[in-house]
Amino acid sequence: MLFEGLGLRFGDGIKLQGGEIRVFGFSNTCLELVKYFLKFANECFGINPSQFRVALIIPPKLVERKEEIEFNISNELCIPRNNFYKSRTLERGNMTVINVTISSRLLAFLIQLIFDYMKENVIFSNQLFSACVLRGIIASEANINVRKEGRLGEITIAAEGEEKRNFIRKLLLNLNIQPNKDKTIENQECVCITGLSNFKIIKEWKLIDLNPRKLKDFEIGLNGFKVEQSRKGELRLKVLQLLAEKPRTRQELGKLLNRSPATIKTEALYILENQGFVKRGELNSKSRIWEITEKGLEILKDEKALEKLRSKQSILP
Repeated sequence: MLFEGLGLRFGDGIKLQGGEIRVFGFSNTCLELVKYFLKFANECFGINPSQFRVALIIPPKLVERKEEIEFNISNELCIPRNNFYKSRTLERGNMTVINVTISSRLLAFLIQLIFDYMKENVIFSNQLFSACVLRGIIASEANINVRKEGRLGEITIAAEGEEKRNFIRKLLLNLNIQPNKDKTIENQECVCITGLSNFKIIKEWKLIDLNPRKLKDFEIGLNGFKVEQSRKGELRLKVLQLLAEKPRTRQELGKLLNRSPATIKTEALYILENQGFVKRGELNSKSRIWEITEKGLEILKDEKALEKLRSKQSILP
């Protein structure tokens, strides 16, 4: 819980007030996440929920239910109503934003000190620690993009500033998740993740599970993959691995990898042949047998084989 809570704080934590780090808190539209943050504060630092102040930002369409919303949130969070600031209304958005805070320079400094120490000495020492921090960050800052056809397109993790994005990228890479190039457009800065193989690792580590709404979208999008897909380079890597066992035809490779022979030919064999990793062998019942070369065997020993195979260009020896 400590690492997940620190991840939540890194993502949507309220840390600044008047330009200084003197507030400990959290802000989100997901009530379950806010409850989890309060549980983290209680179990890890002994802070009772009743010590927090609450500020709500209510969308115009829900203004008439303001009293009801405040009452329900007070009960759910176990924070008395007299700890609530006057609720505000903003034209943008259609969900209530819940802000829970404690104004304390000492507490804010202590939490920041703990996070900085963990970041430098602990978080990357174990994949589970990295996964837990990511779980908090993704729950608070990720956007799950499901395409019109119902398939998961990308997961973006909002992060302003290169330092933040590099930290998130390092967490992902520690779990063997290969992020795409960052988006750096102002007000849209984020780390991007695509590809079914990446999504499978995210599912394996349960990185979406803290946020029920995002988890639902993620599972819908994941189920939308009708055909086994793979991120760039993985198909070529798998073809090389199978050819390292023995020579095979593209039909045999397609059957083993659940891909069409045409895809095996155009997206793997022809590219690998151009790069010198495979070569054509004899014909077998009108089907060409493909073989791995010495150069192909060598790249399988390379720790960065997947990254190198993502390119369709010739790879220098």
